[in-house]
Amino acid sequence: MIKVIIKTTLFICISFLFLGVYYSEFNIVSDTNNIILSWHTMDEGNLSETVVMRKAHNGVYTEISRIVAKGDNSSYTYTDENAFKIEDGVYKYQLKFKDSDGTFSFSSEQAVTHLTSVEKRTWGSIKALFR
Repeated sequence: MIKVIIKTTLFICISFLFLGVYYSEFNIVSDTNNIILSWHTMDEGNLSETVVMRKAHNGVYTEISRIVAKGDNSSYTYTDENAFKIEDGVYKYQLKFKDSDGTFSFSSEQAVTHLTSVEKRTWGSIKALFR
């Protein structure tokens, strides 16, 4: 009697695929005055827009900008000029990819430590008084 053993190997490839949107390089940098977000898409499928969302340390995500999709293989940059209005510390950002049919998905969460200058905080407070 001959016994035959068959082994099957399953390979799983994980990529950043959300609603037909392949994205990469989601980066965040604090330059003391602003927080700069950048990301790149490879395939946007039916993407209509990307919503940039931010939250403070123990807060909830709020929408801070909407960016219209440009098309496949596009690079995006968003500068958050209002991060100084919230106390110094850790901010978390997430991208919400909205498809043309209303469905959506989220990117990974990215965090950055942001310490604003005293001048920027003071000037922001003065401007807020006149709004």
